Amino acid sequence: MVHNALLQIIDLDHGPVGQNITNSVLQIPPALELPRWQLLDRDFDGQLSEVREWVRKHGWGAIVINPGASQRLQQADINYSPKQAITVIHNTGRQPIITVSYLAPALTNAVTRAIYQFTLTHLESLRSQPQLLASNPQLLSTLVQSPISYTSEDVGLFSFSLSPIICIFGFLVGLVMMIEALIQWKMTTLDFFLKVKHWQVWLASFGLVTLWAVFVAMHSALAVAAFQGPQYSSHALPFTVGRFFALWFNIAITLAALGMWLCNWYLVLSPEFFGVPTLITVISNVASLMTDVDLAPHFFRWFRIQPFNNGSMLFQYILSGSYPRIALNVSILLGEWAAMSVILFATTWVRQTTLLLGIADNAGWLRGSIFFHSDIPYYKDVLPVVHKAASFPFEPRRTRSFVISESTGETASLKEGNLGV
Repeated sequence: MVHNALLQIIDLDHGPVGQNITNSVLQIPPALELPRWQLLDRDFDGQLSEVREWVRKHGWGAIVINPGASQRLQQADINYSPKQAITVIHNTGRQPIITVSYLAPALTNAVTRAIYQFTLTHLESLRSQPQLLASNPQLLSTLVQSPISYTSEDVGLFSFSLSPIICIFGFLVGLVMMIEALIQWKMTTLDFFLKVKHWQVWLASFGLVTLWAVFVAMHSALAVAAFQGPQYSSHALPFTVGRFFALWFNIAITLAALGMWLCNWYLVLSPEFFGVPTLITVISNVASLMTDVDLAPHFFRWFRIQPFNNGSMLFQYILSGSYPRIALNVSILLGEWAAMSVILFATTWVRQTTLLLGIADNAGWLRGSIFFHSDIPYYKDVLPVVHKAASFPFEPRRTRSFVISESTGETASLKEGNLGV
């Protein structure tokens, strides 16, 4: 999976230092446990700030040979700072667990290896300047031990304290609360389903899922606000009122889409099968949140449509400003919520009809199960006298043969012309 991640080497120096470091990094042997390297041949107007912005929006990380690195080394004096040569940039806001566990160490190892190889090469060039270096022993020590070095930056800070797991924990707790509410809704609403019209059942189910998602999301957003107080990190984005409402909306629409999906299943399944959609939903969504779908094998690319995947991308963007895919994420979540709401119209009809016909009981057990219990008569037992039972919920269509069989006393015969009248 990590092998699918692409890290950049960016040469803003265009001198001996840049060429040496670039070649060393690109010559790292490929391996399944290591990311791949790409030379990004862009000028970025020679500005390190432009590179930071590009990595924040599009990349995982990059090794940048800073502008003027070769010139500063050639003109080194007592004020020379080796760390001005290279900047290592990574982006934990795109996916903190993968970045912290795999990509940041890969960046560090690659730049350390390249610097070591450059130091060995640079020692040979120092031998040609004995008089210059003899006059400045301190500079000689610096140029021999570490002629160049690097600084490290996180352009989408999301690796401090509990931030890598707060999204996972918040969404998972919200989903558990949604599951509990949906099961209670099915188990305790028999009288409601029997007494109201179908459109009222649909509207109540729709309102339950949506309003409960909004309620839970509000508390989740408040929890994040309490965690990310004004002093949570001096390098991360400030937590503003706008970010609070953006988080609230994000969590609400994520839980609403999942809630509609599970509600459709719970309404039509008997209790022994509740675990099937629940486990599939929880496992696939948590898996899509724990990793980056772009790095997964092609079979798992369908995880892109999982609500947790899109919700977590929005969550991390809101708090870190990294990897913005707002239109895509929001459209997928709203589309899933709308589609599941339409399907809910059908599943509420199935639920109400099976209750009225005595096919299923309040808990969802089907007739024939040892757990089935319903005081509503089975529709097949009532059907022969349905025309005499005004309280039955519908009047069956009376066919010609049915009318003939109701004729009085005499045998009805089409052949003899006697219709019993």
